[in-house]
Formats: sequence, structure tokens, C-alpha cells
Amino acid sequence: MKNATLAKRLIAEQKMAVLSTNSKRHAGFPFGSVVGYALDFEARPLLLISGLAIHYRNLEADPRASLTMFEDEAQADPTNAARVTLVGEVTSVPDADREAAKAAYLARHPDSGQWIDFGDFSLVRMEVKDLFFIAGFGSMGWILPGDYKEALS
Repeated sequence: MKNATLAKRLIAEQKMAVLSTNSKRHAGFPFGSVVGYALDFEARPLLLISGLAIHYRNLEADPRASLTMFEDEAQADPTNAARVTLVGEVTSVPDADREAAKAAYLARHPDSGQWIDFGDFSLVRMEVKDLFFIAGFGSMGWILPGDYKEALS
């Protein structure tokens, strides 16, 4: 449970991640994009994505994706920095959750208020199926989604 708590803290502290989707253009290859994210009330990642973005079109074709976050210290020594990869499916935020998701996203990314209501932008969220956490060199492992949800942040 210690790693689940550390992973959840890292995810909550960061606000940018690498989103990897399955490429439509190059079938079988991943496509990575840097994206902003926030967390909803169940600690699921929320993304605000333009319909013009390649990763949005990739997700329309195949909602399976991964989202990788890492400590700011990763630039100095990536082998000793904590990082986590979430694996799951990215789908539209249901209408019933949209206002809460919008508020959560804008709290982390206030500048997004300029375009969050534009017609070509969508709020989506990842249903986390699995997590892989690396606390630093030699300290790593899979975290069950239930442990992640229950972990203190």
C-alpha cells in the first residue's frame, strides 16, 4: 500500500503527462503526446482534448491508452526519479459528471477557461485498469487499481 500512496501523491502533484495512444496512421505503433490533466472525485485522470488533435482521433478509434507522469527531478537523474504509468480506457465524461469535471480541470489549468467550452474540445477521463510505479532505481512494481483508489493522497 506504501507504493500506492506514493504513486497517488505523485499523480496528484503533477499536472502534465505523456499520453500514449494507438496510432491510426501507423497501426501497431504508439503515439505519444504531452497533455495537461487533472483528477476527478475518484482520482481518475481528466483530459481536455481538441477534436483536431491526433491523439483525440486515435482515441476515437481505440480508447486504450497509457498516461505517464514523472517527478520534476527526472530531468536531472531519471533513474532515481519517481514515475508512474496508468493504463486504461479514455472515454467522454458523462453529462452528469461534466460540471464537476470541468471545475476540477479548471482548478488545475485555469488558462483552459479560454477554450474549455469551445465546440471542438472534449473533457475525457481515463478509467484506470492498472498502474506501474517506479519509486526510483530498483524500486518498482504494479499497483492494483483498488489500492490506488484507497490510497491516501
